Amino acid sequence: MFIAYNKVRIHDTDLAGILYFARIYRFAHDALEDFFSHEGLHFKDLFNESRDFAFVIVHSEADYKVSLTIGDELEVHVDVHHIGNSSFTLEYLIYRIQDHVLTGTVKTIHVAIDPKTRKKMAIPLYLKQILHKHLKAKKED
Repeated sequence: MFIAYNKVRIHDTDLAGILYFARIYRFAHDALEDFFSHEGLHFKDLFNESRDFAFVIVHSEADYKVSLTIGDELEVHVDVHHIGNSSFTLEYLIYRIQDHVLTGTVKTIHVAIDPKTRKKMAIPLYLKQILHKHLKAKKED
């Protein structure tokens, strides 16, 4: 698991002063960027044609559990939920720091692509190794 930190800003809220529903994806994407930067993969280089791979989001979903308001400080837990041949799934658990309440969850599915052709490809070994370090352990039934 990787932990990123964020904060609800005024531009994240609607007229009622609570988190605008689409902004939960900002927290997930910021955490994604922090996660990969921490592992030495920087987004500014990701779609550079000299890079041997890139990845794109092909599916996302979010659940909202508790309202967030301006100033709420957040802890975003990033877990790798699944690793396939050409895709991987990330799960984000978003906690309000002041009371450690789970406020929402996000799941994203990513596909590795060749940056030149934009065609699906196998996840490179070094990316799989990074992902395996953060793979969430499956619970036994």
